[in-house]
Amino acid sequence: MDIKAISDQVMGALGNSPEAIKDFIADPAAAIEGITGNKLEGADLAGVVDQFKETVMGGGFQLPEGLDLGNLDLSGIAGNLGGMLENSPLSGIAEGLGSLFGKK
Repeated sequence: MDIKAISDQVMGALGNSPEAIKDFIADPAAAIEGITGNKLEGADLAGVVDQFKETVMGGGFQLPEGLDLGNLDLSGIAGNLGGMLENSPLSGIAEGLGSLFGKK
């Protein structure tokens, strides 16, 4: 599975829709499946989420104008990935995204 291609497709969809960003935060696996048609699990899902994190943290992702981040619980992204990321380097994604957008 080409994680880079899937990540690029997801990032394109997220960049065009504040609602898609909210869906991704609420349930990353379902959002990725809805965007790409691919049901990702385990390392593949973690790879796409990791790519999202790296792109956001690196400043390569422009949020749509008018997106109110004040109402988003960015910590939900990690919580909704469940236990599969418990021992993964991705377990800190929420903290990284939260600090990027001023949330804890």
